[in-house]
Amino acid sequence: MAPRILVTGATGYLGSTILEALVRAGERATILVQPGDPHVMSPELRSNVDVVRGDITDAQSVDEAMRGIARVYHLAGIASPNSRLANQIWRTNVLGAYHVAQSAWRHGVQRLVHVSSTAAIGYPPNGVIADEDFDPRDSVLDNVYSTTKRAGEQLVLDFVDRGLDVVVVNPAAVFAPGFGPPRSWQGLLVAARKGLLRVVPPGGTAVCSARDFAAGVTAAMNKGQPGRRYILSTDNLSYRQIAELLVRAVGRSHQVRVAPMRPFRALGRGKRIASDFSSRAHFDDPLVPENIDLMARKVYYDPTRAVRELGIPKVSVAELITEFVG
Repeated sequence: MAPRILVTGATGYLGSTILEALVRAGERATILVQPGDPHVMSPELRSNVDVVRGDITDAQSVDEAMRGIARVYHLAGIASPNSRLANQIWRTNVLGAYHVAQSAWRHGVQRLVHVSSTAAIGYPPNGVIADEDFDPRDSVLDNVYSTTKRAGEQLVLDFVDRGLDVVVVNPAAVFAPGFGPPRSWQGLLVAARKGLLRVVPPGGTAVCSARDFAAGVTAAMNKGQPGRRYILSTDNLSYRQIAELLVRAVGRSHQVRVAPMRPFRALGRGKRIASDFSSRAHFDDPLVPENIDLMARKVYYDPTRAVRELGIPKVSVAELITEFVG
């Protein structure tokens, strides 16, 4: 009998990508889904997935989902630097990660793949391409997302000394096709299609194709070294390069220009005032002050370790864009 698999965060942006890859590979998975989650699965997925209702911030529900499980992919998390939502982000990214690792250790699972983020490694200065050994004390800034992902990752790795087999992957910005909240990369694609993607900030980011992400995560389960972390990234691109590639891919021909940071910072302050006034803050809003400072910087990473040790077949940037646009 094949080992039983648990996937947390399986209805989210990254988790659904992994769940689909596992099902396509002939696996059957158990997923931990929050009560009231409205996500609707395709018939193909539904027939190969067992659903357990619960929340990673609740240790008992994690334990119930972990019964009989041999392999765990932990992807549940909140990808937001919004300090107004710090309590929820800490509970999910830190406490939730601890509950999953603790339960996996108690139940004697064969391996836990913890999906962290390049943010946990730190944000390197312009001109520096960070690898897995980058010292976070050299990070140009920190926010609630980077600190919680780093703390959660460390809590999970602490269980290695207790005998839990853990492998960590640190994906860059994942460009997964056809899915994502309106303020995610998918929202950038919508703007490109409408002809609205014309101005970008001067920074840049490491990007990861959905294929490289799925290949890296599953390879980490099958042949990653225990206690190791692996950066998953396809390439490093400026925001202008990303925007120009998207604009061309959707058949537009207008120019994309780089704007100074002043209007972006003003927009961020305005949105913060509006959200404070309305008492509504969004996890997925990139135009918050904590994120805008990052947009001015080229935050780049080196995936050599994952390519060498996991053997993932890196796709080209052209393929990444083609698959993302669909």
